[in-house]
Amino acid sequence: MHRLLKRHLDKAANEPVHVRHHWRKLILQAAGVTVVIALVVLGGIALESDLVSIERWIKDQGAWMPIIFCVIFLVASLLCLPADIFVFAAGTLFGLWWGFFYAALTEYIAMVLQFYFARSFLKDRTESFLVKHPKFSAIDRAVSQQGLKIAFLLRLGPVPFSPLSYILGVSRIKFGTYMLASPGMLLSLFAVSYYGMLAQHLTKLATGQEHHSAVHYISMIFGAGVAMVASVYIGRVARKALQECDAL
Repeated sequence: MHRLLKRHLDKAANEPVHVRHHWRKLILQAAGVTVVIALVVLGGIALESDLVSIERWIKDQGAWMPIIFCVIFLVASLLCLPADIFVFAAGTLFGLWWGFFYAALTEYIAMVLQFYFARSFLKDRTESFLVKHPKFSAIDRAVSQQGLKIAFLLRLGPVPFSPLSYILGVSRIKFGTYMLASPGMLLSLFAVSYYGMLAQHLTKLATGQEHHSAVHYISMIFGAGVAMVASVYIGRVARKALQECDAL
């Protein structure tokens, strides 16, 4: 297994699945999103004179720009790099709906490849990884009994997307069940795409490229807050359900 992949799998294995202090997580997530959006806006202000030409250049690339982005994102997903960075960038570059579409499309392609790699080229090494990490071994036991339910709950957020795909790939879950559980990741993808879109709009506001009413921006910020609360709450519900199932 590639060293970079192993490092990110190790990191995921050390993260607790059950987080009791969900309000602390909400505050930390809100702070993190705020900082990232602020950095994007500040970067936009610093590049104010070049923003129009950059945006025009992106549009001039036509279909090649999303293709290049999706390929880079796909490689990053296969190496277990943090997906949120790329999903946020998708929302910033392509807007909410196209950004969400490209992110979801890439993640679905990654899911299929990760499942295939885990059951072929990486099977022996991933299985030895499971032995060293009881939490992921518990996932294998759980999906053998309640495959669709457990996999769907895990896709809602308790375990990072890419490491989970590899672990499920060497578990006893069937491919059809594996794919049926995939919609659990869509809420998180939509929320992060929304944050990226918000950063795009605030950057255009700060650089004078966009002018809407204050209500427009307040509603967008409120929407980001709703998305954040919803994702944290649903993640909490998923963790609670996993505890009740004695899955992990």
